Amino acid sequence: MKIKRIITFCAVVAMLTGAGFAAASCNHQPVVMIHGYLGSTSNFNTMQSRLNNDGVPSCALYRFGYNSVGSSNKTSASRLKSYVNSALSSTGQSKAKLIAHSNGGLVSRWYRVFEGGSKKTSRLITLGTPHKGTTWAYGCFSPACFEMRPNSSFLRSLGGKGCNISLWSSADGIIIPSSSAKCGKSIRTASVGHNTLLTSSSVYRDVINNL
Repeated sequence: MKIKRIITFCAVVAMLTGAGFAAASCNHQPVVMIHGYLGSTSNFNTMQSRLNNDGVPSCALYRFGYNSVGSSNKTSASRLKSYVNSALSSTGQSKAKLIAHSNGGLVSRWYRVFEGGSKKTSRLITLGTPHKGTTWAYGCFSPACFEMRPNSSFLRSLGGKGCNISLWSSADGIIIPSSSAKCGKSIRTASVGHNTLLTSSSVYRDVINNL
């Protein structure tokens, strides 16, 4: 009987310290940050620190990295699907929130529209995303560049779907025209440059107020 009790106790401990218990330990929807073209996960260093300081636990903060130069946004969206699923499994949550900069917003929208992401996400906030394309993309040559060009087949396939909340700046020199960054509920944020959208305290307030 004593051996049986020990075995039962060990089984209970294993269950509590296993995947189920670990997932329940983060009581917050994961916040997944997606960088833009030629970007990296380090682009979100400042924002992640601010989110953490504003009460989003470290266990809920994720940064998705992808090959923005060599891969199409469709391929990156498929990888984002796997990444979000992993984050949901790790946190024990059913939905995630996405914060995407520039081209990362197009990756996120494709994921939401064509990879089942609309059922797995409760929020998508885009920062300076070329929702209607940008003429800047005529100056670069890669799958993602072609997809960022105005009236590309990629943008036509999206057809305005998958948007949620878009923050745009009238001083954005990469999204041309700047109004192309409007989609869904559009908010004109601080007049800052394209990359400063990631570090501006004013822009961050718009992010946290809508997260």
